[in-house]
Amino acid sequence: MAGTAYEEFLELGEYHGRERREVLPQWIEAATRIGLNERDMEYAVKEFIPEMWDLQYLGVRKMIGAMTREAIDHTQLKEQRKRGVKLVYGIIPAILTPYQAVKKAGGDKVFVSFPDMCLMNFLQPLFHKGAPLFELAEQSGLTYGCRHCALNKLRIGLRLKDVVPAPDIQWSFGLVCDEATKVDEYINCIFDDKWFAVITRLPHDTCMAEVDDEIPERVAYLAAAFKDAYEEVQRITGVKVQDEHVAAALDDFQRYLGKTDVLIRLTAQADPQPLRGSELVNFCHPFSMPFNTGIEHMEDALDTMIEEVKVEIANGRGIYPKGAPKVGGYFIPYSIPWVDKVFMDNGVATSSSLSMIASAKQLIPPSGTDLYQNVAEQWLRMVFGMGCHVEISTWIEKVNRAKPDALLMGFFDYDRWLGQMHKMGAREVEKATGIPTFYIEADFFDDRDYSQEALRTRIESISQVIKMRKAAKERGVAGEQAVACEPGAA
Repeated sequence: MAGTAYEEFLELGEYHGRERREVLPQWIEAATRIGLNERDMEYAVKEFIPEMWDLQYLGVRKMIGAMTREAIDHTQLKEQRKRGVKLVYGIIPAILTPYQAVKKAGGDKVFVSFPDMCLMNFLQPLFHKGAPLFELAEQSGLTYGCRHCALNKLRIGLRLKDVVPAPDIQWSFGLVCDEATKVDEYINCIFDDKWFAVITRLPHDTCMAEVDDEIPERVAYLAAAFKDAYEEVQRITGVKVQDEHVAAALDDFQRYLGKTDVLIRLTAQADPQPLRGSELVNFCHPFSMPFNTGIEHMEDALDTMIEEVKVEIANGRGIYPKGAPKVGGYFIPYSIPWVDKVFMDNGVATSSSLSMIASAKQLIPPSGTDLYQNVAEQWLRMVFGMGCHVEISTWIEKVNRAKPDALLMGFFDYDRWLGQMHKMGAREVEKATGIPTFYIEADFFDDRDYSQEALRTRIESISQVIKMRKAAKERGVAGEQAVACEPGAA
């Protein structure tokens, strides 16, 4: 049996017996380094996690274990560097493939991950404690009032706290987020002149109706940019990325994407629904960022969760009442899982995510002969790789396929790319699909500006409208059926 709150947390992540005893010292040290104390641990295991996560499922508990394994690994970067391991960082928005190929090529000789994203995905959803690191960055110059991205603040905070040392190379995708790449320059200029970054960029100069992955010149341009970045990574790390590493990484991405699509579709179509939307998004992390400890731990959790959901569906069980209306969204805020919980308290299930459901095109593996062009094509098919017009068209496709009762947009008001697209997209999706769309202006990672109490009234109102519309729709269908069954009905 677990004794301390630290041990109880490991139990939640399916660490038992000898494994738990061996991991415990590493975990206590890791927690201390990222700013977690025993009180935080007790709050997490006694209150926050049981309230926000569906711990009855082994798949969910395995996912927590996989996230914990990766977080511990991230707190040992200085020790890894002393052992001669080369540190390769990246940032979102990105896809797994380019970084996974480097990891496959380098193995234990190289550390490959997105430290800010990994630790954000750990600290906020499980402990609700990213704010101290955000505040470190704000004190250093990224002022609170300027609405900078909390993920970038976390990266600065982790460097200032000396959790994350300077990488041998940071490979940043400036394909969408321009602030992330500027933050690397900011760190280099002000805090750490050893913070070295290489940036892969693609100009957003297509016309509104053009589809990037169908324009050979743009695919070729991005493929060449990938090749240039790989050459720099190889020069710095000494790791040689071969074609077989890129091919294997392409396969990993496509396989994991397919499995997450299965889980999301099963959950979205089930009545009653067996899993929360915030947990669905957490299962999707490995196809948008590498796990240095390997994606097999998350993939095992995903496989387990798919089988558990199938059993729940077969037995007619779920965590919501049967017939509960479902709201889809663009990333249900997994960093702030209480948003999901408030919807749940109001009898509305958060389900399919526009960002995570694969479109018909995304499920088709690229089949060209040039592996780097295949990586480029794969990227350009993803939601972050598309132009605004094309992405909204893809949202419409996904809504028509998932058929939620409503759509929730917003939570990206700090982001110059997604913030404006959500405002335009909400209107366009509702016009094209007839699905009521709601917009909440808020921050996806950082909820210091709005509390659960402040947002509860808004979510209660949205939930009430969704339930009323669903009830009216069902009455309308029932009335039509009754008329159709009457003798002589036209």
